[in-house]
Amino acid sequence: MRRVTKPDLTDIFPGESAMAQAMRAHEWAATALGEPGGWPEALKIPLRILLTSRFEMWLGWGPELNFFYNDAYVPTLGIKHPVALGRPFQEVWAEVYDDVADQVARVRAGEATWNKALLLLLERSGFPEETYHSFSYSPLYDAEGAVGGMLCVVNEETGRVIGERRLETVRQLGLSLAGATDLDKVRAGAQAAFASNRHDFPFAAIGLARDDGDELFRQASPALPAEPAAAGAIVALPQGSGWPTGAWDRPPTKAIAIAIPGVGPDTQAGTLLLALNPYIRDAGDLLDTARLLASQIGGALANCAALNSERRRADRMWSLARDLIVVVDADGVFRSVSPSWTRILGQPAEEIVGRAFAEFMHPDDIAASNRALAEALAEQNLSNYANRFRAADGTYHLIEWHTVVEDGLVYAYGRDVTERERVERELGNAREALFQAQKMDAIGQLTGGIAHDFNNLLMAVLGSLDLLRKRLPDEPQAQRLLNNAVEGAQRGATLTQRLLAFARRQDLTVDRVDLTQLLAGMNDLVQRSIGPEWPISTSFPLRLPPVRADANHLEMALLNLIVNARDAMPGGGTILIAASCETIARRGAAGLAPGDYVRLVVNDRGAGMDAETLRRATEPFFTTKGVGKGTGLGLPMVHGTMQQFGGALEMLSSPGKGTSAVLWLPLSPDEAPPAEAPAAPPEPVRSPALRILAVDDDPLVLLNTTALLEDLGHEVIEAESAAAALEMFRARGDIDLLVTDQAMPNMTGAELVAAIDDLRPGAAAIIVSGYAEGVELPGREVVRLAKPFNQLALAEAVLKATGRGG
Repeated sequence: MRRVTKPDLTDIFPGESAMAQAMRAHEWAATALGEPGGWPEALKIPLRILLTSRFEMWLGWGPELNFFYNDAYVPTLGIKHPVALGRPFQEVWAEVYDDVADQVARVRAGEATWNKALLLLLERSGFPEETYHSFSYSPLYDAEGAVGGMLCVVNEETGRVIGERRLETVRQLGLSLAGATDLDKVRAGAQAAFASNRHDFPFAAIGLARDDGDELFRQASPALPAEPAAAGAIVALPQGSGWPTGAWDRPPTKAIAIAIPGVGPDTQAGTLLLALNPYIRDAGDLLDTARLLASQIGGALANCAALNSERRRADRMWSLARDLIVVVDADGVFRSVSPSWTRILGQPAEEIVGRAFAEFMHPDDIAASNRALAEALAEQNLSNYANRFRAADGTYHLIEWHTVVEDGLVYAYGRDVTERERVERELGNAREALFQAQKMDAIGQLTGGIAHDFNNLLMAVLGSLDLLRKRLPDEPQAQRLLNNAVEGAQRGATLTQRLLAFARRQDLTVDRVDLTQLLAGMNDLVQRSIGPEWPISTSFPLRLPPVRADANHLEMALLNLIVNARDAMPGGGTILIAASCETIARRGAAGLAPGDYVRLVVNDRGAGMDAETLRRATEPFFTTKGVGKGTGLGLPMVHGTMQQFGGALEMLSSPGKGTSAVLWLPLSPDEAPPAEAPAAPPEPVRSPALRILAVDDDPLVLLNTTALLEDLGHEVIEAESAAAALEMFRARGDIDLLVTDQAMPNMTGAELVAAIDDLRPGAAAIIVSGYAEGVELPGREVVRLAKPFNQLALAEAVLKATGRGG
C-alpha cells in the first residue's frame, strides 16, 4: 500500500507550541474548512498571529465559526481541550452561547464588540462554574470584503472580581458594625453587609449562644454541628426548605458553619451560617474570608459587652478614660466633661462646663452639629459622627463621636481621629496612584506586545514591496498602486511608533534641546497647518535653559497638543504656549523626581473636560472626538514620550474653563555638548559579497530578510531559532555576519551574540528588534536595526557591522 505523506503545514501553523503541533496533526479534511492548503490568506494570517502570541486568543472561521485557539487559552477551556479544536463555536461554548449570540451577530455584520469582566457560567470542569472574562470580538474579513470569521482576545478576571467582592464584603461588615451598641444592631448590621454580596452568600444567618437564632438558622440547625469549629466547616443544607437563591437561579446546597469567637480565649459567642454560591468552584477558598467575617461579628459582640460593662463602671471610667466623655443638654451646653478633655485639647475641664459646645467648635461644623444634637435627643443615637474642636494651641482636632440619650441629656464619648484621618487620606491617595500606575503599566505591556507583532507583519509587507519595486515594469499605474501600498504600510509603521511611545519602548536620541529655537522653527508650519482662526501666542521668560529631550519626538508631542487645542475650539480662538522654570522639592502627584524642570503649557479656552474624561485622557484609544476624527493615541503617545524623557504629562481641566496640557521637561546638564548634525547615510554597497547567517523565529520576517540580503548580492544561511544558529556557527567557520532578531523564545538575540563571542570573539553582528529598545552587551558595540526596515536601512547596517560604513 502506498504511504500518504502529510503535507508540511508549518507556514500555516508556525512555531512549536502545543497548539501549533496539534493543528498541524489535526484531520482538517473531516471539518467544514477542508484541507489547510486551500484556506484563504484571510484565515492564515490571523492564525499565525494567534499561534505566536502569548495573550489568550481564539478565532472562529466559516459559517459555523470553527474554533482555533492558542496555548494561553487552554486553561480557559479546561476539559473541553483538545476536543474543541475545529468544532463549531456554538458547540464548544453551548452553555453560554445565548449570552453572546447577539454580539456574534453584530460581528458578522462587521461591528467589533467589547466586554469588561462579563459573568459567564462555564462548564469547563464538568459543572457550571462562575467565571468573569474581559474580551473583545473583532470581525475577520475574507478576500471579497465579507466577514469570514471573528477574532477574540480575552483575559480571564475571575480571581480579581471574586477577590475584590469578598474584600468589599469584609469592608462593608466593618462599616455596618461600627458603633453597634446592642445585639439587635449587630444582627441588623451584619445582615445589611451580607445583603450587599448575594453572589458569594445567597443568605446568612446568625445564632447566638443566648438564643435560637433567626428563622433560617433554625431551619438549618439539624445539619449544624453542636460546637462549630473556629476554622469553619462546609455542611450540606437540608433540602426542600426553600432556601433563598440570592443572586442565582437555583438555591444553595451547602453552607459554611463557623464559630463566632467570644470575649475570652477558646469561647464561642455563637454560630455564623453562610450559604454558598451554587456555582462556586472551590468552597474551601471562602473559609479564610468566613473567619474574618466571624471575627468581625465577634468583635462587635465584644464591643456591646464592653459597653455594658462600661456603663456599670461609669464613675471609674469617667476619671480614667483616654477618650472624651461629655454630657450635653438640649441647648448644646456642656453639663459635664471628663478629665481627658485637658489631655486631648488642652483646656481645663472645669472651664468647659457650663459653656455651649459652639464656642469651641470650628465655625463650619456648628450648623451640622446642632442638627446632629437634635437627632441624638430624638434617640437617634449617633455613631462615628465627626466634627472639629479647637484646642488650646489654636489647632483643630477631628473628634469622632458616639452618643446615647437618657432623661433629656446626651451622653457622648469621642475619640481624637485627627492622625488616623490624615493617614487614611494619604493611604487612599497612594492606593489610587498605585492602581493607576498598575493599570497603565498593564495597558502599556499589552500595547507594546501588539505593536511588536504588528511590526513583524509590516516588516514582511514593506520588504516585499521594496523588492517588488525593482521587478515591476516602469508602468505609471503599477507604480502608483505600489506607492499607495508603501504609503499605507508606512502609516501602519507610524501607528506602531505611537503605540511604542505609549508603551515607553520607542528608541530616543535624548540631547540638549533649546525650546525657544524649537518652537520658532516649527511655528510657521504649525500655524499654516491649523489655520489662521487659531493664532498661537507664546509667553516665555527671557532666558530659558535647555531641556533634556529628543527634539523630533518633542515636536511630535507639541504638535499633538496644539491640534487637540485647536479641536477643542471649533469656532476658533487663541492657543497659548507658556513656559517657566520650576523646582520640584519632593516627588509630587505627577510622579516627578525632585529636581529642576521647565514647565511647558499648551492652553486652550474650549469647553474643558469633566473629572471622568480627564481621568481617562491618557488611556490608549480613548477619544471624545467623532468617528474618523481621532485615534485616541495622541495623548498616550505624549504621556509615554514624557516618561522616557524623565518628565511627565499633566492634564488640568474643568468644564467651561478650557484645558491646559502641561509638559514637565527635565533641564539638560550644563556641560552637555550640543547635538551634532547626523552624517548623511552611505549608499548601499553590493560588493564584496558576504556569507550571512539570518536568524528569526517568525518565518515571514526571516523570508523577507533573506530576500533583501540576497538581492544585495549576499549568500544567506537561515535559522529559525537561536539554538539552531549557534549550532551552525559551531559547524562553520566561513560566516561573515550574523543578523538576528532580539525577541526570540529561550534565547534572545543579545544572548545569542554573547554565546557566539565565546566561539569567535568580536564576530560581526546586527540585532533587529520590533520594540526599538536598547540592546547592550558589556564591552562590545552592537549594531541595532529597528523593525520595520527597508533594504537601504539593512544595507547601511551591514556596512556598519562589517566596518565598511560610517
